[in-house]
Amino acid sequence: MAQFACLPLCFSIIFFLVTLYINSLVQVWADRNSPFWMPALPDIGHKLLPYWTFYSINNYYLLTAFISVIIRYIFQRDIRLIVFRRWLFLQAVMFIMRSISIYVTSLSVPLPGCNTTAVGSPPIEAFYIMSLVHATCGDVLFSGHTVTLTLCALAWTTYSKGEEHYPIRWLWYKYKGIDENTTRRRPGWLYPKLDSTGDPLSFYITTLVVWIFTIIGYLFIISTRFHYTVDVFLGYLLSKLTWDTYHYYIKSLAERRTIIISRFFLWFEGYGRPPADAPVSLLTGPSYGHQEQHEQPEHMEKPSEVARPGDAKEV
Repeated sequence: MAQFACLPLCFSIIFFLVTLYINSLVQVWADRNSPFWMPALPDIGHKLLPYWTFYSINNYYLLTAFISVIIRYIFQRDIRLIVFRRWLFLQAVMFIMRSISIYVTSLSVPLPGCNTTAVGSPPIEAFYIMSLVHATCGDVLFSGHTVTLTLCALAWTTYSKGEEHYPIRWLWYKYKGIDENTTRRRPGWLYPKLDSTGDPLSFYITTLVVWIFTIIGYLFIISTRFHYTVDVFLGYLLSKLTWDTYHYYIKSLAERRTIIISRFFLWFEGYGRPPADAPVSLLTGPSYGHQEQHEQPEHMEKPSEVARPGDAKEV
């Protein structure tokens, strides 16, 4: 069964690489249609933030975020296939959306004195752009760097159940004492709280650190004039909406299993044929039959408080 479990991940990787190439190819076309002779548009973010000429920081920052997510989950065998296949799949979906956006509308270049290095044949230049060797200037609306930073942050904060806290778990329990009803140690307010399916519910310290890191990345993109502020705003907004829409959809996927497209996602998510009322976890899928059973953390809600598809929300 292991080889079949890897098939959706292989699909995501191929889909990701194909759409990355398409996005890079469209970047070259969009760059050559860009009105370089026009001055940069007025932008509030450019007025508020000082101009920083070291625009390469955006690529380094992006690679740091991307590699950090891989390192974070590569050793977590219970959910790594789930995380990587969804993360790469949604990144690919955003590449498609961005390819359309940058091609249909050309804006003036925000970066002063920007000179594209993608001057060769577009199909060849696309490979150079994929590997960050060459760069374009006119692919502005919306920001691909913002999309990737946002999806990295969402991948980290959505699927983390507080495993990062384990080495310092004594700190979160230290001042809370023992729960009189359960005789268990009560977790501190920074420790993540899970619902009955095991999905994170609460805002905790890792979430705070990850989003601070991500927002700093947004500010770098704007201050280096790599993009307009609206490019960053739309990149974040579309990424967040796409992420939330997909995860709501798969939480209620069992209820739509007769729809044709749902059959693909039932295979992609490894759900098989779940009952329509099966509780669905974002981390482990429907809680029925052949799904693996995981040890319930102390900070998880009581098993009797079963969450139904779509019920897991932040509190």
